[in-house]
Amino acid sequence: MTNGTCSNCKSKNIYKSQNTSWSRDGITVSALGDKVTETFATEAYLCLDCRKLEIYVEEHAAAIFGKGKPLAEMIEASTNWKKI
Repeated sequence: MTNGTCSNCKSKNIYKSQNTSWSRDGITVSALGDKVTETFATEAYLCLDCRKLEIYVEEHAAAIFGKGKPLAEMIEASTNWKKI
């Protein structure tokens, strides 16, 4: 859907989230840890015709200072995500 065409129904009626702040807008992914929760920003694409939603998660957590932790590391160690 990142090219403006739905991968499910081929519609061109696609909308993309406009995240202006990782903490308030759009969809975020949280990885709960023992002491810290890391939050990852996303880009979301929605087809208004078939309602398919695609979400792409940023590689690193949102960080106030410096670079945030990597997605894979935090999800694997989190208490709220389980591998299936």
